[in-house]
Amino acid sequence: MTTAGPARDSAEVPLHNAAGDEASFSLHGAQLLSWVPRGAGEQIYLSPLSRPAAGKSARGGTPVCFPQFADRGPLPKHGFVRTAHWELVSPPLSGTEVAEARFQIDSASSGFAWEHAFCLVLVARLGPGWLELELQAANTGRSAYDFTAALHTYLATDVRAARLHGLQGCDYEDNLAGRRVQRERSPFLAVAGEVDRVYLQVPGVLRLEEGASQRRVMQQGFTDVVVWNPGPAKAAQLGDMPPQDWERMLCIEAGVIGQPVHLPPGKTWHGLQRLELG
Repeated sequence: MTTAGPARDSAEVPLHNAAGDEASFSLHGAQLLSWVPRGAGEQIYLSPLSRPAAGKSARGGTPVCFPQFADRGPLPKHGFVRTAHWELVSPPLSGTEVAEARFQIDSASSGFAWEHAFCLVLVARLGPGWLELELQAANTGRSAYDFTAALHTYLATDVRAARLHGLQGCDYEDNLAGRRVQRERSPFLAVAGEVDRVYLQVPGVLRLEEGASQRRVMQQGFTDVVVWNPGPAKAAQLGDMPPQDWERMLCIEAGVIGQPVHLPPGKTWHGLQRLELG
């Protein structure tokens, strides 16, 4: 039986480089939808039941969370830019060794009445066997403000076989235990059910192993990493994801959450997440 694929924004932006790698983005939220390196399969999970619409992002890919992560503040969950229309700054540069696209949204175009003035740019770079997402947040107003942010990346993986290395010794807030802070003692994280953790002050490189294959998840500027999987019970309640698909994905999100960014007027903050085949 054939399953219908996820709904795609009509304003989809494809990227391809000289090596034959491909990626795709939606102008709805500047959201990464797909990354297929040459000779490898799809690296990004996107739910076949997802129907992004006004006020709703796709379930999967990489939603951009700004200026609030999750429900840690008065704004809508994960902020408002992930469900807004972004502009393509210039035609995507494809067919080169490193393909590139730039997306932009600002306080005037977001359609959301937030008290602070901002300009966000998402720079996507597609190299041979790697993909970078760089988020640039500029304060274009006259007063400083604080924000939290994340690149909420859903990686396609057999989660029961996956092992995430690099977090041993890090403190984390466990959202399944009232944000109680604990320390990661294990040399790797294995997922057997629901997990929802914010790892604080993490190393710049993590390694996701799945059998004989591995991927590196690197970040700069972002200080924290969110690891999330709904597990079978919560996946059955989501509505926009097949219940069994909790076994097919793992969110490894580059974030700045534990300590919000304080951004003075005229200043710009940069955060980058790089996904790389091992």
